[in-house]
Amino acid sequence: MAYWRSPLAECLPQTIWAPRAQALARAAPGNRTMPMKIRQLQALRALALTGTTTEAAQLLHITQPAVSKLIGQVEGEFNVRIFDRRHGRLVMTPEGKTIYADVERILSQLDDLAAKTHDVSALGGNAIRVGAMPALGFGLLPSTVRRFALEYPQVRCVIDIDTRERIEDLVGIGHYELGFVTLPVQQKRLTVTPLASVAAVCILPPGHKFAPRATIHAEDLADESFVSVDPSILLRHRVDAVFGERRVNRRLRVQASTTVLACNMVAAGVGVSIVHPLVALAFRAQLVIRKFAPAITLDYALLSQPGSSSRVVAAFRAVAVTEMTELVGALDRDLPKGRRKRRVG
Repeated sequence: MAYWRSPLAECLPQTIWAPRAQALARAAPGNRTMPMKIRQLQALRALALTGTTTEAAQLLHITQPAVSKLIGQVEGEFNVRIFDRRHGRLVMTPEGKTIYADVERILSQLDDLAAKTHDVSALGGNAIRVGAMPALGFGLLPSTVRRFALEYPQVRCVIDIDTRERIEDLVGIGHYELGFVTLPVQQKRLTVTPLASVAAVCILPPGHKFAPRATIHAEDLADESFVSVDPSILLRHRVDAVFGERRVNRRLRVQASTTVLACNMVAAGVGVSIVHPLVALAFRAQLVIRKFAPAITLDYALLSQPGSSSRVVAAFRAVAVTEMTELVGALDRDLPKGRRKRRVG
């Protein structure tokens, strides 16, 4: 069976074009008149951002009739109406919004490709793309990038936040030079550089009754309002397993999509939580951070392709390792050392 190929696919290689493209356009296979042009997509983006053909023309440095013509060509290619006029402005139709979501993604990738091309020509390839899980992206990478930029100001850094599974895949195909993840990983062919093994911490709102304690035990949190993280995060399952094994019932009041959001919730007094220590450290001015027992160990690591390390990648890796060592030391200094007698209630 022959499948119709969307005109958007003419703008980029098939590897960039999303499989769902067939569902975007309602044009019959015989209705195509010309390949979709990048300028047409840029006109669509400009009109979506501005809402008027006059402002879109100014943004693109072309005439208003030229914008109208480009939009008409796009609508003709897809055989749908993309914009409706309301109160003097153009507003996207539901079909237009569906098409525009992928148009914006394609143009963003083209923008990134142009930036990479500039890096290769102007900087001799001195650019690095890094993928990180949310906890490491928030807790480790800001200070790492700051230090790296001071030592290598000529290098451009592109930082993405993603899931562990996608980071593995994208490091494997070379999209990311480095991936910051929590172990374990599935792809055995990747090079794994250990960063640190740390224990998850318990975070409390300021003034909480458990704040005087050096260590918070699972049993202490019985019936406490608890901010959990999304079930897609491995830490959520490990935390639930600890409380389940001890038959400790918490009041699962809020579920946050990330550890960062969980910290914000706790800082606002919504409840308590168990989180990645690097993220908690970034919130230490707003939270009480305590050790948690039994310990839930988190192994942080760097992923890369075997034998693919450039000078820039090696330098970024070295800075990350140094920064992680310092952050772990800061965490150790911040956590209370003394043992306090456990109290109930």
